[in-house]
Amino acid sequence: MIKRLLPPFMFTLFLLMAAGCSADRLPSQAQRLVSQIRLASEASAPPADPANQLLVSGTDGNLFLVDAATGARFALTTDASPQRQYLQPVWSPDGAQIAWARREGRRSFLETTRFDGADRRELDVPFLPFYLAWSPVGDRLAYLSNWLSLDQPSMALRVVEFDDNGGSARTLAEGQPFYFSWAPDGQRLLTHVGSERVELLSLDGVAESLQISGGQFPTPQWAADGERLLYATADAVRQRLIVADLQGQELTELTDYPGRISFSLSPDGARVAYIVTERMARSSSLGPLYAVDVATLQTREVTSNPVLAFYWSPSGERLAYLGLEFVAGQLGLRWYVWDGRTSTPLAGFLPSRAYLDNYLPFFDQYAQSYRVWSADSHAFVFTGTLADGRSGVWVQEVVEGSEPTFIGPGVFAAWSPR
Repeated sequence: MIKRLLPPFMFTLFLLMAAGCSADRLPSQAQRLVSQIRLASEASAPPADPANQLLVSGTDGNLFLVDAATGARFALTTDASPQRQYLQPVWSPDGAQIAWARREGRRSFLETTRFDGADRRELDVPFLPFYLAWSPVGDRLAYLSNWLSLDQPSMALRVVEFDDNGGSARTLAEGQPFYFSWAPDGQRLLTHVGSERVELLSLDGVAESLQISGGQFPTPQWAADGERLLYATADAVRQRLIVADLQGQELTELTDYPGRISFSLSPDGARVAYIVTERMARSSSLGPLYAVDVATLQTREVTSNPVLAFYWSPSGERLAYLGLEFVAGQLGLRWYVWDGRTSTPLAGFLPSRAYLDNYLPFFDQYAQSYRVWSADSHAFVFTGTLADGRSGVWVQEVVEGSEPTFIGPGVFAAWSPR
């Protein structure tokens, strides 16, 4: 991922911010203290099960769970401050555990806990993690952070192994930008490093080169069947999005493209959604949205309007995507859901600064590690400000004409995997 080390690059987001798209307000110290006291007093007993829980970053910086059906809250932290920040919370694949990064003054930590707050562990790390992803089997955690390589700024992919004493981290690879995708069995990773190298990386750090790609794309993807890889390649004539086997042998060409491509394979492995962004555009992704059937190669234009991000539902039957739209006189976003035939317009909003800065520019990487959708694919969660000025966490049912339901204050939210 391109983060922290590189200058701002998203022209579209500059427009959003200049137009006042993010309506967050920093609470004063007094407000923060009041909020923390309220969190401690209102926190319910831990949930008995992680099903249908929302993992939320609060406006005061604390983390908590909210039952999407009842609204019951459970505080995971209550002591956030400008000196103690909890960042990048993420569910494990089965919802049993939660991880996050913690900045404590100049020190950095990676923390994990059970969903009910038990068995909390911390690991002192040299640089603050800015992206976390559990292995698909939930037994280890990979993260990206800044790094120094031969005294030069870079990025590192590190893997954390957990044990009775807490855990230990080791560095698997370095380079920047850096994107990756876990193998379904959690034993290897598919990486895209330095905008050219596509490699299979084992847990002992041994890399197997698949391609010196040259194709302009961010995040590769390992299919859920464990047998197929998605990435882009290029030669002197054109760039192509392909499906390859584990030896890097091309199985299928999905599309060719100019500029840059961002893509995501549906959970059922049947379709790939993608956006092609013009080469000179400063936005990481902005363009018409397409979906191609992997078996037949039939391609559908989901919308000809510019799209910034998209997320498959767990069932693979629906695709939520974000288009640009003015909201209350300011440039904002609108959700749409495509069901394979038609798109349904849903909530328009001004996204929270946390989502705008940290998640939207890298949506295709985050789509592999955090979930906006409910497990039953009937609703999704987002954070921001509606046209009427109300801000917070919202749950949107996928029903035409329905209004989003207010869950409570917060700047980021992710739905539990079950």
